Amino acid sequence: MQKINTLIDTTEDTKLEQLLTQRKAPLSQESIQQVLQELTMYMTGNRKFYVALYPKQEVINNQTIQAKDIDRVDLMQASDEEKYLPVFSTLAGLKKFKPTLHAEEAIYIVNKQDLLDFLNNNAKVAAAVLNPLEDDLILYRIQLQNLIQVQLEQENNNGAVTHNSLENKMSDL
Repeated sequence: MQKINTLIDTTEDTKLEQLLTQRKAPLSQESIQQVLQELTMYMTGNRKFYVALYPKQEVINNQTIQAKDIDRVDLMQASDEEKYLPVFSTLAGLKKFKPTLHAEEAIYIVNKQDLLDFLNNNAKVAAAVLNPLEDDLILYRIQLQNLIQVQLEQENNNGAVTHNSLENKMSDL
């Protein structure tokens, strides 16, 4: 997890934003399946997300931290009574959702492994929710594990991911 500073590239991932928008559009069943498959394939790549959290006092000045270094984070409680970690695909989205940070709270860039580590360290949190109140894309532990596994396979095969590999991982969901 990397703390946001002025040197960090916070360029929007326009492809991810486009896929999230398409996911909400009125589409045929076949088209929505195609968009979801493309979104899933895209999510297997090296995506970054933004989260606001409170690091532990002993690492508060560090630029990078691990999931175990999080003291607390503001969670969302949904109508299903489960707790969710709000994460965002853009810095602007996080700032719109949470315009003011509290003392000792900071914004961090995280990846899928960081999210999974946080969820594994916090059993009472059901999942991460990407762009809450807008896209509401739920990222459960098993989905994150599968996306990470496919990403590793892709990296080991010089960027090649077969649809069979992805389908095998996603059929676990």
